[in-house]
Amino acid sequence: MTFRRRVFCFYAFLIICICIPPCFFFLNTLLKLAHQQHSLDALAWNESRLQFKSVGNYFAVTPKNGTPGVNYRLPFSFKYRSCENIARSFEEPLSARYHPRPAAVSPLGENAPRAYWRWPGNISKESFESAAAREWPGCLHCMNIVRYKVLGRKLYVAESAPGRRHQNVAEEMLQVVLYLFPIPDMEFLLHFGDGCVNGLPVISWNVCRQFADAGFTMPSYTVWERSMGPMQLMLYSTCLEKRYPARKRKPLVIWRGSTTDTQLDKFTKDNYLQAIRIRLHQFARKYRNILDIRIVQFFKCDDFVKEQLNDTGSWIAFERFNKFCAILDIDGNSWSDRFGQLVHFNTPILKMESNYTGYFEHLFAPDTGIIQFAKDFSDLPEKARQLVADCQQDRRRGGTAGGRGRRIAKNMQVASQTLMDQVGIAEAFAYTLQVYKNLSSWEVDPSLKGFKEVNLTCCSFTQVPKLLAAAVSEYHGRTP
Repeated sequence: MTFRRRVFCFYAFLIICICIPPCFFFLNTLLKLAHQQHSLDALAWNESRLQFKSVGNYFAVTPKNGTPGVNYRLPFSFKYRSCENIARSFEEPLSARYHPRPAAVSPLGENAPRAYWRWPGNISKESFESAAAREWPGCLHCMNIVRYKVLGRKLYVAESAPGRRHQNVAEEMLQVVLYLFPIPDMEFLLHFGDGCVNGLPVISWNVCRQFADAGFTMPSYTVWERSMGPMQLMLYSTCLEKRYPARKRKPLVIWRGSTTDTQLDKFTKDNYLQAIRIRLHQFARKYRNILDIRIVQFFKCDDFVKEQLNDTGSWIAFERFNKFCAILDIDGNSWSDRFGQLVHFNTPILKMESNYTGYFEHLFAPDTGIIQFAKDFSDLPEKARQLVADCQQDRRRGGTAGGRGRRIAKNMQVASQTLMDQVGIAEAFAYTLQVYKNLSSWEVDPSLKGFKEVNLTCCSFTQVPKLLAAAVSEYHGRTP
C-alpha cells in the first residue's frame, strides 16, 4: 500500500470514528423524542376517562383508571426555567382535538355543565334590552356590558363598545369558538367586571351562585392568556412533579396576596376589620407553625391600616407555592381568579368556601378536587394541620405513596388537564353560548345597523398551534 493510500485510509477511518457516534446519538435522540411524543399522545386525557358525580352544588370529577404519569425528557435548562416556560417552549401539535366539530357541544357526564350558569325560565327580549342599557350606580366591581351578534358564524360587536383589552381577549376566544363549533345566529351580552350581576341575562367571568337568577359564565381573560395545549399541560404536569417532589415540601400552608376585597374599595381605621383578607392575615399570626399567610401589597389602605399590617411577607412566584405542603386560596374583588392557575398544580388547595364561582369551579368538589374551609376560619387550623401532617407522612415514605392530600391534588390536576386546556376552554364558552341561545325567547334581528364585524387576527393573547391560528384568521377573513 502506497503512502498516499495509507494516509487516505487513515483520514477516512478518522472521519468515520468522528461522525458515526454523533449520527447514532442523533438517531437515538429522534427515536426517544418520537417515543415520548407517542407516550404523550397515548396518555393525553379526554372526558371518556373521567367520571362525574353530583355532590350538592358541585360535581366530583375523578379518573376512572388511575392518574396519568408521563416520563418526559426535560431540557437541559430544566433547573433554570419555570415549568410554565418549559411547557410553553414545546410546540403544540395541531392534533385532532383542534379540528372543527360538526355538532354542538354537549354537557359533561351526569349532565354537568361545562360552564356554570343559573337562570329560571327563558330570557325575555325585554330583560335583554334592559340589561344592555344597564348602568352601574353603587356596584363596586361592575364594569362594561358589551352587546354582540353572531350571524353566519361571524362575530359582530356594538359600535359603541369601548374596545378595551378585556373585550379584545374575549373576542379572540370567541373567534376560536366560532371556528371550532357550529354556533347558531344569536345575540348575547358580555359583562367585563367582577361584581355580582344576578337578575341580568349577561355572561360574566363569575356569578354569585346563591341567586336563582345568578346569570351565565365565560372563561376569564387570565384563563385564556395562561392557557396551554393538551401536550403542553402534560409536560407542565411532569415538570411540576419532578421539580417539587412530595419529600421536599415545606410543612406549611402558603398564601400571598393584596388587600382586595369583595365589599370594600378603601381600607381605613373604621372598616379594615371587615376585609376578609386582612382578617385572614391577622388570624394567621396565631398559627405561624402551620400557616405562612401574609399580605404583600397594600391597595387603598390608609397609614393606620398599614401600621396594623406591618408584618407583611415577601412576594413568591405562584409556581413556587408548590414548595409547600398546601396552598390557600381566598376571594379577592370577587371570585379568586388565580384559582384557574392553581388547579394545574400538583399541590392540594385549601380553598375558602364562597358563593362566587368562575365558569369551572363547580367541577372541583370539596374533598374530591379541593379541601374547603369555613369563611369564619373556624376549621382552618385543623384542616391545615391535617394537610401538613399528611404531607410530612409522605415525606417519611420518601414520596413513594400518596396520602389524602396528594390524591385530592391529583384529582384536581387530572380534571384541569382534561377540561381546561385551550380546546376545553373554548368548549366551555361554546356551551354557554348554546345554553344562552336555547333560553332566548326571540329570533335574532339580521340587521347590522349599529354593529361592526370584529376585526382581530388570531391569536395575540395566547399561544395556540400556528396552523390553528392561521386557520382561524383565514376563516374570519383576516391575514395571519
